[in-house]
Amino acid sequence: MKRVLCLILCVLTAAFCCACGENQPTEATDGSSATAPTEQADPDGSSAVKSFMADFDDTPTVGDKIIYVDNEMTVNVHGINYAPIAGPELHLTISNSFGKDITVQSPYAIVNGYMLTPELSIDVPAGKSKSGNMTLRYTGLAYSGITCVRTIDFALRVVETKSYNPIKTTELISLKTSAAASPDKAVKEKAVEGQTAYDNKDIRILFKDPSYNAKGSDGTLAPVYNNDGNAQLLVYIENNTDRTVAVRTDDVTVNGYDLTSVMNRTVLPGKRAVDTVTFYRMDLDEYDIDTIDSIKMSFQIKDAESWETIDSTDMIAVKLRADKDDPTET
Repeated sequence: MKRVLCLILCVLTAAFCCACGENQPTEATDGSSATAPTEQADPDGSSAVKSFMADFDDTPTVGDKIIYVDNEMTVNVHGINYAPIAGPELHLTISNSFGKDITVQSPYAIVNGYMLTPELSIDVPAGKSKSGNMTLRYTGLAYSGITCVRTIDFALRVVETKSYNPIKTTELISLKTSAAASPDKAVKEKAVEGQTAYDNKDIRILFKDPSYNAKGSDGTLAPVYNNDGNAQLLVYIENNTDRTVAVRTDDVTVNGYDLTSVMNRTVLPGKRAVDTVTFYRMDLDEYDIDTIDSIKMSFQIKDAESWETIDSTDMIAVKLRADKDDPTET
């Protein structure tokens, strides 16, 4: 997953610079296909990300306050910074009373109800305080359609710095930005559009439309390509149960060929997440796939704690649309 995020970030970085400078199973319809563009382009991805960045609200604030305290650790937040190109940063200070050197990380964050993978690693010597930043990547925000940060919930994982042995993981720490408190900052989230892959009322899985514009979707999808030529499908997961679930791809085929492409996403009760299924350029080249004509995959849904299988799907055919855009157009 880290590799996928890094690849996506390359596209996002370029798009962000441009924006700154310019101030149940269904079969694919006959003839539908998605043509892989050259490695210079990201026709769906770049335009979608540019649109997202143009609409992003960078004004909500977070006050300076203590957000977590116990006998062993105190955590202060000192504000949120939208300037970093990777994404908004929460500025934190950790005070260590464990009696040993610790490293503080975050296994997950939840922004506006969507689970994201934050970046945080702060080494704090015994008896000292240390500051650092937790980054919420614009890629994750964009894929989740979040243009205004209203609420941030996150857990902290504490490990011993030398041995990396786990010490504790906190309960959720909750923050509200000024956007959550001000009616004029209320943002109406767009409905999630795409093709239903699984829906039993409690758990929903969609192949998500990557577009963030108001044009809507005709029910067909196209992969998003990054600058390395890897193709990606967005998958939306909604967990309305009272237990944590893990959703992963099982079998995946492109043009009838089995590909190694694994998505494994854990979603807390009552939360949502958007993840990607990635088809790597090296695998597409191995089977001489220049044009993606069909994508099929199945999913397994498990209890994330007991690993008991909740349900599984048959192979689902993604309804693809022909990409008529100039593949070199950004």
